[in-house]
Formats: sequence, C-alpha cells, structure tokens
Amino acid sequence: MDRLDIELYAERLARLVERTADDLADARLRLAWADLEADVSHELPAGDAERLRGLGVLASPDAGDTARRSVRERACDLAALHRLQALVERRRAGAQAGLGVTATSRPPSSS
Repeated sequence: MDRLDIELYAERLARLVERTADDLADARLRLAWADLEADVSHELPAGDAERLRGLGVLASPDAGDTARRSVRERACDLAALHRLQALVERRRAGAQAGLGVTATSRPPSSS
C-alpha cells in the first residue's frame, strides 16, 4: 500500500468517526428527551398521554430503553473506530517518514 492509499483511507476513516460521533450525540439527545417525556407524561391525564403518543409527539414508554441501548452501541462503535484510527495513524506516520512503505506507479483505488 502506498502513502496516498493510506492517506485516503485515513481521511475516509476520519469521516466515519465524525459520523459515528454525531450518531452518539443524537442517541444521547434522544435518551434525554425520552427521560423527559417519561417524567412529564405521568403528570398528564391518561387520555392526553395516549393521544400525544398517537400523534408521535410523545415517544413510546420503552423509548428510554431503546435509546440507552443505542447510546451503548454507538459508544462501543466509536471506541472501536478510535482503536482502528490509532493503528492507521501509526501506519500513516510511518509512510510519511518513508518507513516500510513503497510508492508504486499504480493509481490509487477508486473504492
């Protein structure tokens, strides 16, 4: 793999890390909203809570559990991506220093 291939892969990975971090932030926000809705829905008349759930204004009662699972999963995804990114960055640094990576005459892959 030549230096350019490593650079392109590292950039692609950085974009994926950014998207996953955004997904984690979104999951945390959904969890906060689900917790708020669970708290306030108990203060509403039962008919109002059901009506608002039917309109999609209030989340279902199990939305908090779903959001918690999503936060855990996204956090694990992000941790794994950071570990991969650290390994790729080591390779990238080696390529920039000219260690163990040779340039080739072939163009970078289109994938």
